[in-house]
Order: sequence, then C-alpha cells, then structure tokens
Amino acid sequence: MTVERIFDEIGHFKRFQACLYFAAAFQVIACGIHYLASVFLVQTPNFVCGGPGNITEVLYGNLTASSLEDILPIFKAGTGPLVVTTGGGEQWQLSRCQSAKRINPQPFTDTLYTNKTVKACEGTFVYDLTEVHQSIVTDWDLVCEKEWLAKLCQPTFMLGVLIGALVFGDLADR
Repeated sequence: MTVERIFDEIGHFKRFQACLYFAAAFQVIACGIHYLASVFLVQTPNFVCGGPGNITEVLYGNLTASSLEDILPIFKAGTGPLVVTTGGGEQWQLSRCQSAKRINPQPFTDTLYTNKTVKACEGTFVYDLTEVHQSIVTDWDLVCEKEWLAKLCQPTFMLGVLIGALVFGDLADR
C-alpha cells in the first residue's frame, strides 16, 4: 500500500484536521494546569504564631531584629525558641502553633525558659512571604489544627471532576 492510497482512504491533513488537533491539545493542557494548581495554591510558607501587642525586639539564636517579618526567612521550627519583647516589656516565646508568656523574665536570652504560661495560637499567624506571596493557607490560616483542610483541597477537586464527568458525560451523549 502506498502513501497516496492511504491518503485517499483517510483523507488529507488539512485546515479542519489541524484545528481539531489543536483544540484537543489545548483541552489537555488546560486540564493538566488545573490538576496541578493545588501544588501552588496549597503551599505552606514558613510561619510562626503572632505575638500579642506591639513587638519591639525579636531574638532568634544570636540574631536580633525589630519585627517578625525580618527574622522569619531564617527561622526553622524546632531548632530553638523565637523570643520577642512587646512594647509593654513582656517577653514571649513563639513557635509555630503556641505562644508562651515568660513569667518574671530574666535578661533577653534565647535559652529555654521554664517559668511560662503556654497557650495555643489564637488565629494570629505571621507568614514568611518572601517565596510564597499568597496561598489558601495564608488567606484562611490553614495551619496547626486546621492543616487538614488544606490537604482536603485536591481530593475535593478530584471529586468534582468525577461528578462532572458522570453528569456532563451523560448529557453530552444525549
């Protein structure tokens, strides 16, 4: 069988076939982008529990700063306390999901302090926005006890794809 005979049987590749091919290819690319969107939308940046009141000084290891935003790019959770002083002279140890007020504080040091009152973070978080400027995690504070909601994003999307395929697939066949 020659090439000319094959083209006579199936037809030549012309403008209509090219438009049909690129329309199908565009749909595949658009679906792929939607499926991968949660990778970027649900990214959790480095964060710490926000301190109460006006923070005047921040200490992390041997580094000091005047705001949490300055120290967050180098803060690593679990490597030591992040100590802040408020405008009223109080000292607080901040971690990702807890804050602890130091009772009768000693000089401003980063050593672990045993005399403190610990409480869960009450919805005020400070995020490191140097790499991740915005995500659903930063918009809705989906951290700590609400972290599971961020992980629910992809399964919910895929459930919507399944329902849409069932409903609109049936409608398309009618």
